[in-house]
Amino acid sequence: MLTFHVEPLSGCWDGVFALGSEHWKETEGYRHNQPFCPLFDRYNQYNQLGWLIVATARDGAELVGYAVMYLTPSMHTQQLIAVEDTYFLLPAYRKGRNAIELYKFVERECVTRGAVEITMTVKVTNHAGRILEYLDFALTGMQYTKQLSPTRADSAQQTQTEALHVCSKSSSTP
Repeated sequence: MLTFHVEPLSGCWDGVFALGSEHWKETEGYRHNQPFCPLFDRYNQYNQLGWLIVATARDGAELVGYAVMYLTPSMHTQQLIAVEDTYFLLPAYRKGRNAIELYKFVERECVTRGAVEITMTVKVTNHAGRILEYLDFALTGMQYTKQLSPTRADSAQQTQTEALHVCSKSSSTP
């Protein structure tokens, strides 16, 4: 049986980072080999402001899933909204009601923190939309992505080299 918790970022970062690598391989192929490079310091900036929810799914002590949400006042209404950064369960745990229960847990935490709206995304590589519709989420738009190429090849190489340098230095817990 899975248990769900809101955990301090520093206490679960390494596990979330490791699962995030698997998540990236599964759902982010459209990014054309962009490196997986989340930075603890960037997430921690939001965390220290109280604008980050890190919900974990554990089987005993083992981290098997997570959801990360940003809290922010809407630019249009000034009301607090929760926006999904990432949501993932290992394939072995995508059965029964596990995904539904993690979504419900996250929703309760968002309400507890004062959010009046939650925005979730669904990749075309999975069927999470059916779960969200079951949980009374409404399809309100579609997201399109276009990969951009720098006009000069050397500029592209410089950007990639800089990104890999940053990733190799500070992706994990400080």
